[in-house]
Amino acid sequence: MYTYSSPRLVTVRPEMDRLAQYAPGESLEAFSERTGIPIEDIIKLNSNESSYEPAPTVLQALSNFRNYNNYPDANSTALRNSLADYTGVDGRHIVVHHGSAELINLLWHLFLSVGDNVLCCPPTFSLYTSVTTFCGAHVLEVPRKPGYELDIDAILDALTPETKLIVLTSPNNPTGNSICEQDILTLLDTGRIVIVDEAYVEFADNPHGFAYLVPQYENLIVMRTFSKWAGLAGLRIGYALTPEWIQAYMRRAQCPFEVNVAGHIGAIETLKALDYTLDNVRRITQERERLYALLDSYSFLHPVPSQGNFILMRVDEDQVSVREIRAAVEAHGILLRYFSQPEMRDFIRVTVGKPEHTDKIDSALHNLLP
Repeated sequence: MYTYSSPRLVTVRPEMDRLAQYAPGESLEAFSERTGIPIEDIIKLNSNESSYEPAPTVLQALSNFRNYNNYPDANSTALRNSLADYTGVDGRHIVVHHGSAELINLLWHLFLSVGDNVLCCPPTFSLYTSVTTFCGAHVLEVPRKPGYELDIDAILDALTPETKLIVLTSPNNPTGNSICEQDILTLLDTGRIVIVDEAYVEFADNPHGFAYLVPQYENLIVMRTFSKWAGLAGLRIGYALTPEWIQAYMRRAQCPFEVNVAGHIGAIETLKALDYTLDNVRRITQERERLYALLDSYSFLHPVPSQGNFILMRVDEDQVSVREIRAAVEAHGILLRYFSQPEMRDFIRVTVGKPEHTDKIDSALHNLLP
């Protein structure tokens, strides 16, 4: 076999050299291969997916559908109408996309030029940084206060003429706290595009979020997903609530047939089966309180109150190390989320699962007691 070499006339963009690949939570398949534990025996609590299946009517509709050989409705008309009923926001403000991660990619490319910056408040969803770098822009980080609240004064002081986007997550991943309306309004007054990622809003004390503000402001975008509350992570379906002028540009920039047929069906049928799905949400929020109390009962864990379907906890490494906890829970087939950032290395995030999952966590942690 011969290897041919020729002058390399074209290279990748220079910002690719500083682009860090987003690292998702370990998959069931990878964990099973690494540990030898069968997939059916693994408890996956590392990516904030729902531990509950979609409604039976959703699964039945996906099974009954026969036109998978045809392209989907490029306008997502039926789904946008259903979302308008669900959110109370007119369908003219709604853009459906292939997961909220792809919405991030689309919006960033819509607004950012090389040399611009995006303001975000760590610790938060790391994909914002990856996509910003890919666009040739820069991340302007304004750390949160000790209780993980936004530092609004610091945000206002940090803004530059190159700041195009202010990105907030409510509830925030991984800290679980929500944003108050006054903070949103203050940031909207800056004239920048304010993007509120509401991937976990259905689990919050205010499950309606800030959708109602979208028709009132020309610079507010709210992103949502069916991955967390609706149990449709595998179908990759998300949507944005935007001013009409932004919606028009998003539709222009989207690839045709962006959302697949299965995603349309799953989302529409989920919205028809709201009682079933929201009952599962209530189960998760109730279990969240039980899981928090359990984690808080261990002296080496310091959980953070959460309004998401997850809990972040700091590990007191003077008592037990993160590595020891990881070994203990993985021996029980439990997958949790760990962090590589220096300021987060003594933290672990756990998705709220079913009661039996909480019991299994308790058993694993109990083995670490002296």
